Amino acid sequence: MFIIIVGCGKLGYYLAKTLAPHRHRLVLIEEDPDMCQKIGGELTGLGITLIHGDGTSSSALREADITAADMLIAVTGHDQNNLVACQLAKNYFGVPRTIARVNNPKNINVFRSLGVDSVVSSTAYIADLIEHEVDWEGINRMLSQKIDGLRIHEYRAGEHTRAVGRQIRDLGLPAGVILVSLIRGGEVLVPNGQTVILDEDTVIAMGSEENLALLSRYFLSEETEA
Repeated sequence: MFIIIVGCGKLGYYLAKTLAPHRHRLVLIEEDPDMCQKIGGELTGLGITLIHGDGTSSSALREADITAADMLIAVTGHDQNNLVACQLAKNYFGVPRTIARVNNPKNINVFRSLGVDSVVSSTAYIADLIEHEVDWEGINRMLSQKIDGLRIHEYRAGEHTRAVGRQIRDLGLPAGVILVSLIRGGEVLVPNGQTVILDEDTVIAMGSEENLALLSRYFLSEETEA
C-alpha cells in the first residue's frame, strides 16, 4: 500500500517507523526544515521518503506522487492543516482513503461531516486502521484453512440500529458466535454480557457465516429493515 503521511512530529515519526516493517511505500511531508534534517537520514535508512514541504499545498502533494497514493494520513499539530490536507487528497486528487488526527475533540464531527474517512488521535489505532483490511483478509483465510466455515466480521453500530443502547446479553447471540472486541473512541475493549453498545461502536465478532448473518440484523438500520 502507498501511504502519504503529512506531519512528521512525534506522531508522524513513530507512525512511520511502526508501519515501515510492513513494507508499505511510505512518503512523509514535513514543513520544518530542521526536523527534516534531524530525522531524514534515519527515515531514508528505513526506506521511507521524506519531503520538505507544506502538506496542504498541491505542489508538495504532487511531489509526493499523490495521484498514486492509496491513503493519506494527516497528523500535524494543527487541526485546520489536517483537514485541508485530507480535503485536497480526497476531493482534488481522488485518494481513496483519508485519516486525520484531531487535537480538539470538538472538531471530530466537523471532520466526519466533511468527508474524512477516519478521525483518530492514537498512533496505535491509526496503525491498526491501516492494516485493517489486510488483516481481516489474512485472518479469514487462516480460519477457513483451520476450521471450515469460521469467519471474523466487524459491525458498526449506528444511531438507528437495534444494537444501540442494549447490553450484549440482550442481543440473543446466535449459538457459536463470540464477540472478540469492541472499538470505542480509539480504545479497544473486551466486552462482556453487561457491556452496553453505543452509537459508533465497532464490534468484532467470530462465528460461522450463517450465524454472523443472523447477528448482522442488530446492526442494520431500522429504516432499512422496514
